[in-house]
Amino acid sequence: MIPRLEQSNMMNALMTKSWRIGTFAGIPVKIHWSFLLMFVGAWVLSYLGSGDWKIALWYSLLIIAIFTCVVLHEYGHALTARKYGVETRDIILSPIGGIARLESLPEKPIQEFFVAIAGPLVNVGICFVLVPYLLYFAWDEVMDIWRLISTGRYSLEPSGMNAYFFPIIFWLNISLAAFNLLPAFPMDGGRILRSLLSLKIGRLRATQIAAYIGQGLAICLIIWGLYEEGGFMTSVIGVFVFIMASQEYRMVRFESILAKHTGRDVLRPQFTRILPEDQISRATNLKKIGVERNFLVFDELDGEVIGVLHEPTLLEVMKKEEFNNLAKDYMSPLFENILVTENLKDIFNKMQSNGYSILPVFDEGQLIGIVDTTTINEFVSLQNSLKK
Repeated sequence: MIPRLEQSNMMNALMTKSWRIGTFAGIPVKIHWSFLLMFVGAWVLSYLGSGDWKIALWYSLLIIAIFTCVVLHEYGHALTARKYGVETRDIILSPIGGIARLESLPEKPIQEFFVAIAGPLVNVGICFVLVPYLLYFAWDEVMDIWRLISTGRYSLEPSGMNAYFFPIIFWLNISLAAFNLLPAFPMDGGRILRSLLSLKIGRLRATQIAAYIGQGLAICLIIWGLYEEGGFMTSVIGVFVFIMASQEYRMVRFESILAKHTGRDVLRPQFTRILPEDQISRATNLKKIGVERNFLVFDELDGEVIGVLHEPTLLEVMKKEEFNNLAKDYMSPLFENILVTENLKDIFNKMQSNGYSILPVFDEGQLIGIVDTTTINEFVSLQNSLKK
């Protein structure tokens, strides 16, 4: 899967309490705390069920091997995207799979096609690498697992588990490739379908059709899970797919509206200028009454912008009641100037990628207003209402 983090609240939740385990090819790899919980849980349950620490270790190594394949899958997306000039913020491992947080998605449909299909192709490649070994040393075990998958009437004996390690990896990579090729968001198949449709009917309409198909598939999964014995997780996956398909369409519609406008259309010419020596209460008082949420901080001598006060920072100030402290103690120096003629989609992506909540807007070297995320969201909501 390759969704961007900001596209979904679910993805935002995954980012909390994630720890970096390494950086490869310039891309940080992180694990979510729940993945560690699953890893420990698998070890404990397997040990309690068998009473043998070797079997528990075997299951733990299997989980590590599986998620190594998941990481390689995500690197397939990330490195292919890099080929088209799109960088990857990081890769996060969670119990629901891996997530490569791309800074953006390639604009050209054929580029999105190659980025999306690269992940499943990595899994297929892993299978091909394993085939020579399996043919000579473990083909009977491969067929045993196939009988287990197809009939459910064959059980693997714990005493011979070592022989099944690579056959299981083989079948799981086939499963990963097949599952991710389902034509539904957030799976790669949904993006592949969208990219192919985009060649003929445009990205927005293609996303709408792909989302409808994905939601139809999700409903089938939900119903199947409800009627199939032990199919609870299938229903949960169906609900997740349904929600993500809807969010994908809303995100693309949001971007399509932004692409038609510039900074001039959303700039706010009236705004409060905060000085470094002002008490922070000057900003929090305005925040309380809902006039403004984010603020620019200006140098007292030359009047240049030197920093910003973000809404989350002001909320912390209000919680701690630190109203008498100075604005300079809370301002962030991270911002950049934007031009009034810049495309609004580019401005929004810049804000999302760098964590900006407010930016100064310039025209011919003169500061003429500000753009913030609240204004942009309200502008898009208005455009949607007008279209309805």
